[in-house]
Amino acid sequence: MPTRTGVLRVLLLVYGGLAFLGASASASSSKQEAKALTIRSSLDGKTLLPHRIPWIAHASAPVLFPGVEFLIDGKLVFANRLEPYAFGDDGRDEESGTRKTGYLVTSWLAPGTHRFTVRGKAIVAGRRTSVEKTVTARVSASPSRPAQLAGTWQRHLDAAVPPDPNRLYRTVTAEPGTYRIVIDRRYLRVSGPEPRKHLEVDYVAGPRTITIRGPVWTGDPDEGAICDPWGPEATYSWSVTGGTLTLGPAGTPDACKQRAAIMTGEWTRAG
Repeated sequence: MPTRTGVLRVLLLVYGGLAFLGASASASSSKQEAKALTIRSSLDGKTLLPHRIPWIAHASAPVLFPGVEFLIDGKLVFANRLEPYAFGDDGRDEESGTRKTGYLVTSWLAPGTHRFTVRGKAIVAGRRTSVEKTVTARVSASPSRPAQLAGTWQRHLDAAVPPDPNRLYRTVTAEPGTYRIVIDRRYLRVSGPEPRKHLEVDYVAGPRTITIRGPVWTGDPDEGAICDPWGPEATYSWSVTGGTLTLGPAGTPDACKQRAAIMTGEWTRAG
């Protein structure tokens, strides 16, 4: 017949075994949870990218600072710490009351195959975990533009123009001085007096009109933006006479008044 001491030893062994099994199961579960961080993007499955496309990342847990990082061919181009994790920023469109995102514009990339990566870090089951996902896709040559538009143009802005209060990018006043636009196949490159950084702007040009859209992000630390991540789009008429480019509203005026003040008028060829 077992003694009281013997029974106690048996119980301790049993409970000890159960505790060990519980700890092992918990550790195994934590490891599984730690491996559970996943990330995917709206480019998954694509093999050919258009001129511009939304690029949104989806993570299985809140992503730590600096947010989801977007890399092209291994180069960090953009980071967004707010959901939706969108390349090219995101924000509330005051006109429609909806949330919109910017775009990945591919016109600055050389035609051919490129790697598009989303990367993020999160705390999962008490552990700092990182994950990334890469899509390899081809980019076509950027659209052609009328030969008369190509080159460098400049004009003088006589008075300061404040930013539009209802736009996401509303921190920089357009100061008086000389502004330049360089028009090539990749984008419009707009530069002006400090503190304005240079802007790289997506556009589509036809025989008589040019439609200006949102910013093009290339990973240059000195590039900036104007108006909203998604534009808004604005169509201008254009004509070239001798060495003068004239831009004016084609139909509805540009909803971004600061941009309109910079773009509208006569530009002199400077290169």
